[in-house]
Order: sequence, then structure tokens, then C-alpha cells
Amino acid sequence: MKKEETLEQKEKRHLKEKNELIRREKEFAKKKPKGYLWFLFLVLSLVYITDEVASQISIQNQSNIIQEFFVQKMGMDYGSGLTLFQTLGLITTPLLLLAVFYKPLSDRIGRKPFLIINTFFMGVGMFIIYLSQNIVVYMLGSCVISFFVMHDMHCVYILETAPKEKRATLYSVSKCFAVLGTMFIPLMRDIFMKNDSSKWHLVFLVPAIFGAVISLVALLLARETDAFLIRRIEYLKQTDEEREEIKKIHASEESQGGIVDAVKFSFKHKQLRNLMFCTVFFFIASIVTSTYNTVLKESYGLEETAVTTVLFFYPFGNAFYTLISGFFSDKLGRKLTSVIMSISAIINYIMFIISLTFNFPPWLVGLFIGFFMGSYWSAGDTVGGIMFGESAPTNLRSSVVTVQTLVFGIGGLVGQGIAMVCQVFIPVSSFGIMYTLIAIPSMVVSLILLMKNVGETKGLDLTKITGEEWDDKKEEVLEDAQV
Repeated sequence: MKKEETLEQKEKRHLKEKNELIRREKEFAKKKPKGYLWFLFLVLSLVYITDEVASQISIQNQSNIIQEFFVQKMGMDYGSGLTLFQTLGLITTPLLLLAVFYKPLSDRIGRKPFLIINTFFMGVGMFIIYLSQNIVVYMLGSCVISFFVMHDMHCVYILETAPKEKRATLYSVSKCFAVLGTMFIPLMRDIFMKNDSSKWHLVFLVPAIFGAVISLVALLLARETDAFLIRRIEYLKQTDEEREEIKKIHASEESQGGIVDAVKFSFKHKQLRNLMFCTVFFFIASIVTSTYNTVLKESYGLEETAVTTVLFFYPFGNAFYTLISGFFSDKLGRKLTSVIMSISAIINYIMFIISLTFNFPPWLVGLFIGFFMGSYWSAGDTVGGIMFGESAPTNLRSSVVTVQTLVFGIGGLVGQGIAMVCQVFIPVSSFGIMYTLIAIPSMVVSLILLMKNVGETKGLDLTKITGEEWDDKKEEVLEDAQV
């Protein structure tokens, strides 16, 4: 039960809110420079590059990391080393609990501070890994990266800043640019490593510096989102009595963020509840997004130069699906696009395994794994990102997306747990087939749930969403939110 405020505490709160209201109104009234939207999306794309590189760089050097820390220094076989590595990775799981308190702060404080902080510390995490000479220091850097990449504040920025009719298109264009930016990784491998696996640390240095620079660029050029400012100003202008009255009608309208309110809200409303079930099954398959380097090097025996060639072509395949998914989403709708991308992901991962089995050229192998990653994450970002965000009110949007992060974690842990058990008993040469048998069924279940139980969110006005639009087929409410 909420503790009753004293008169002194209430007066202090009112004064604090009055000062914030003045600051927010001044910030909102400040004229944007000509072409600001384009500058902003350039900045967000650069932030997105940092996020994508930080997310992929350890995955694309996974075999080298395991060989050094577990096989060479601990004398383990590769399968056991990979399982121990993944087990140690589970220490990042408690970070999900910290995330539920961290990310919702942006619903009260604003989006910009967290855009800057997250980007800077992604760079810090990569720099720590660059310095690592043992698994303890490596895991410290990995934990820093894991915590700050999970928040995707640049995605919230895009959702709240892009024109309604171009929201998914601009999202996909920004991500396409970011995916192409992951060529940083094979470029650094080609410059520093060649066929010398021991030099993998150097691959992390330039992206680490890049992250620090881009955080400074975001500090200087990005402004707070209008959607946040409008809703926050509206809230600050309300009297305590008005807030209590609104709370009686719609509890979500009074809340200014918080994981407890977001969880209650997500389970209460049909659309978000069904999206959570789809997301759990979909992200069981995420095990294959973090093990393709192991499949390339250890299961099918590719040399470092061949792996680097695969990774050079990987971004092109990834970017292709990332780009077209946004156009599909704004033209065909979020739901149909998610269905198309999910089916494409299933086909392309199977083709990735076939291409390795029959010794296709490395560039073609790279395109297939890129096609898979692009279609898989396009479907995941649409279902677990865009549709989640578009199904929640502004004052709870960031908090509800945090709930999605927890759901993603649950699905990912299930998939990883199954793989970790299998890796101990199955020979490394069969890992590719084993991962396929984990991923494909879970994606098929998610696809069925999506088609049957989730409603469309294309074209909704995010300032009008209440979450009730899909409850008991309230068509009149849904029509009010349509653009």
C-alpha cells in the first residue's frame, strides 16, 4: 500500500514538478533546426551501429574466445568449453532484474540521457574485452555489454519520432544502415587477425572507441522526443485530484513508468499478453543467432580467412531483409510482415546448413546466414519491438518494452538450456543439425500463435493508445486510434 505523503513532502514534490514543467515546456517550445529529423536519424543510425557491433562482435569471434580461454588455458574439449562459456554467460541473467528498474526510468526522466549512457557503456564493455587476458575480465566486459545493449533506446526514439505512416520504414532503414556497419568486425579481423586466431582481442579496439565518440555526438545533437515531452507535460499539469480520478478510470493513464505497472498492464490486456506468448517461443530459437561462428569453424572446419569472408558477406544478406521488412511492414502491416519474415528465417537457416554440408563458396554461406539473421531479427523486432511498443500507451511504453526484454530472456534461456545439455553429449560436428532441431519447431509454434491470436498495429496513433483496443474486439476503440 502506498505510503501517505506528509504536507511537507507534498509541497516539495509540487515544487519539484513545477520546476520540471517549466523546463519541459521550454524544451518542447525550442525550435528545431532545419533538417533536424534527418540529422537525428543519422545519429540514431550511428548509435544503432554501435549496438549491432556490440551485440555481434563476441558471437563472430566465439570460436577464438573459447579456444583461448577454455581449450588452451583449461585443457577442455570444445563442446564442454562452449557449454561452460554459456553457463558463465548465465551470470548476466540477474542483469535482467536490474534492467526492470533501469529502463523504466526513461518514462520519467526522458529518453535522451539513456541513449547517451547506453551507447557510451557499450564502448566501455568492448574496451574491457580488448584488455582481457583471462575469462574473468572477459566476462566483466561481456556483462557491461549485455546490460546496455538490451535497452534499445534508439528504437524507442525511432518509434516516437518517425512520422506515423513511415515508422517501420525508417526503423528498418536505420537498422539496415546499422547492420552494414557490422562490416567493422570482419574488417578488423582482416586487418589484425588474418589466420592468427590469437589476435582476436584487437578486433574489439576500434568499435570501443567508436562507441565513445558516438555517445558524445548523441549528447550534442539529439533532443528529447516530442512524444515523451507531450505526455510528461500533460502529466505535470494535472492536479493530484485529477491524477486520482484518472487512475480510477484507467490505472495505466496515471502511471509514469515502472515494471510492476507494466507487468500488470501487459497481462491485463489481450494483445500484449498474446505477444508475450509468441515472443517466448520465437526467442527459444535465438540460440542459433549466437552459435553460427562455432558451426562455421568447429562443426564444418572453415579456416579464419574463410570465416572472415563469410562475415564480410553476412551484413549484405542481413541488411537486405532488414531493409525490405520495414517497407513491407508499412505497406502490408506488422502481422503479415512478421509471418513472411518468420517463414524466410526458417528457410534460410536450413539453407545455411545445406550450404556448409555441400561446401558452397564462403560468400554464399555468408549470404544465407545473413539472410537468416536479417529475417529472424526483422520478425523478432516487429513482434517483440514495434508491435509491443505500438500496443502500449506512451507513459508505459518503455516499461512495457522492458517486459518484452524479460520475455525474450525467458525464451532465450530455454533454448540455451536445451542446447547446453545436448552439447555435452553430441559431437561438435553435429552441432549445426542439433541447433536446427531446436530452432525450427519453436519458430513454427510462434508463427501459429501469431497468426491466430495477435491483432494488427499498423497506422495507430501512439498518443491515443490505451491498450484496450484489442480487448473483447472493441472495434470502436481501435478505430479511434487509427490514423
